[in-house]
Amino acid sequence: MATTKPSIFITGAAGGFGQAVARKFVSEGWFVGLYDLDPEALAILAADLGGPDHACYARLDVTDIEGARQAVAHFGEHTGGHLRVLFNNAGITGVGAFTDVPIEQHRRVIDVNLFGVMNVAYAAIPLLRVTPGAHLINVASASALHGNPELVSYSATKRAVLSFSESLDIGLEADGIRVSDLLPMYATTPIVLDYVNVHRKLRPTDIKLTPRDIAEATWKIVRTGKFRTYVGRDTKVFAPLSRLLPYRVRKWVSRKVIGW
Repeated sequence: MATTKPSIFITGAAGGFGQAVARKFVSEGWFVGLYDLDPEALAILAADLGGPDHACYARLDVTDIEGARQAVAHFGEHTGGHLRVLFNNAGITGVGAFTDVPIEQHRRVIDVNLFGVMNVAYAAIPLLRVTPGAHLINVASASALHGNPELVSYSATKRAVLSFSESLDIGLEADGIRVSDLLPMYATTPIVLDYVNVHRKLRPTDIKLTPRDIAEATWKIVRTGKFRTYVGRDTKVFAPLSRLLPYRVRKWVSRKVIGW
């Protein structure tokens, strides 16, 4: 039987932000759809969340549009054809100077972080359109606010996600679909902790945010409908400055922070 609870579709749900958001929303009485490349991890998470009354799950490669359509259809079977919130979260990175990272890895980052976000949104919009109060949330990053010579393709994709969110916010307003994005600073997720190992200056003790902080921010976005949310003190400070300071000053700050 289809759930009558409000529902959220989560990509990259096996760990990090996705898992934390799943836990938060289940605690608030929502039904969650868990989608990721790792179905074994999803099965464990779904059971931990309370089983089929609280969660469904399936493997999803976000770079595959047909796979995205099948995942959305799978979710719709459990929700009676409704989708209240899409949490478009799946992402990867490639760390290193531009030419030290294989170009194939740069392409993979773009495929996952940009086309993956677009694929899932494209597949989900038909269900969002028929769901009252529907909301699409794209996960960007503080890296979208400035260039980073160690995260060239990652920063590029996250900046593109901001533009994508703005475009959809305008285009989907007539359909009654809210669009938001989320820009967190570094948090204690596997993707960031791996990055710390090769970063020139970032240390684990510098990372203040946790996935739970992002989950709480996401819950607030759903309740308030805010379009753009900066998570982390440094991001909140740098965001307005990035609009006011000339590029040469921002470049100097970035080099100091990165140690380039």
